[in-house]
Amino acid sequence: MSLTVPPGPSRIILLGIAAVVTVVALSSTYVLTRGQSEVPPLRTERNYSNLPPDDFGGPVTLTPSPSSASPSASSTSSTKPSAGASPGGRPSDQSNRSGDRPSGQEPREGEPLSSPPPGAGSPGPRDTGVPPKKKLRVHNGDLVIRTPGEVVDGLEVHGRISVEAPNVTIRNTLVIVPTGSETAGISNNNGNGAGMLVSNVEVMAENAAPGVNGVVGHDFTLESSEIHHVTDQVHITGSNVIVRDNWLHDNYHFENDPYQDGGASHDDSIQIIGGSNITIADNRFTGAYNAGVMITQSIGDVSDVTIRDNLLGGGGCTVNIAEKSRGPIRGTEIHDNRFLSDQRVDGCAIIHPSSTKVNHSGNVWDDTGRPVTLTRG
Repeated sequence: MSLTVPPGPSRIILLGIAAVVTVVALSSTYVLTRGQSEVPPLRTERNYSNLPPDDFGGPVTLTPSPSSASPSASSTSSTKPSAGASPGGRPSDQSNRSGDRPSGQEPREGEPLSSPPPGAGSPGPRDTGVPPKKKLRVHNGDLVIRTPGEVVDGLEVHGRISVEAPNVTIRNTLVIVPTGSETAGISNNNGNGAGMLVSNVEVMAENAAPGVNGVVGHDFTLESSEIHHVTDQVHITGSNVIVRDNWLHDNYHFENDPYQDGGASHDDSIQIIGGSNITIADNRFTGAYNAGVMITQSIGDVSDVTIRDNLLGGGGCTVNIAEKSRGPIRGTEIHDNRFLSDQRVDGCAIIHPSSTKVNHSGNVWDDTGRPVTLTRG
């Protein structure tokens, strides 16, 4: 069928209508083809039993005051970096005593909070992670373990390891959590994975991304491992946990974290949200922005926590204890630790509510050897 276009003004009007129709058609084709493919895929939600956002890190982000710091165990304020900040390194500051951040300088978006090299006698690259001569076999994708007593040895896993059977051992293994897999590198956070042993393992995120944690769960032992370039290195959700001889460092920090409802990330070296019979011993951890050890009672009571013989740093206050309306935390022992002087609240090594009694002794500042005092919050 042919269309006859009359001469004169009517011809001009019809040609104009035809041009508009053509433009609309081309636009629709672009949206249906290219535009739809550019929509980013939905990210996998982290499975922590639908905890509120602040329980993916900790409920505290303290801001130091140059005149008189008065930290509080329920404070949530933070100082944001300047607009347009991008990931990058920080200049060194020799006046920062033994700490890992220049005084008064905030982290940039997506920047790892770097740590000084380990000194003699503390865990570091020589004695944590995969042994240097260990040959690794590449495994692409997630690894789910459902065989009781299975031993995973000598893998380079580009994915996540989920332990769903008792008494599983993971050793001499590198875990690289892919971008878009915002969850834990290694997890037994279920009812079947008790007795997990993680030894001489390295866990890290493939790229800077909020929401990637290191090891998450309960009823496990983590030893002689290196966890770095994640948000929380260790997230304890229940009882019977030993964390010993590990090197935890270089947390990622984000001022716009979707897992914090768009607020700043609450990155901790270790967070305890429930459970008892928990021991943290002979570790070195630095670089967390929120806290080195964050104890809350987000999913249940916490009790019988021992923190001893560690080299500790980072955080607004390095050890931060909050009750979350569940009452005092019983059996808290903190002794014979050395604290770096890098807290954002000057001199705040340990903060706790007055209703929670903390038994402490032998805790000193690493740079001076002077005793550490408690802060009430």
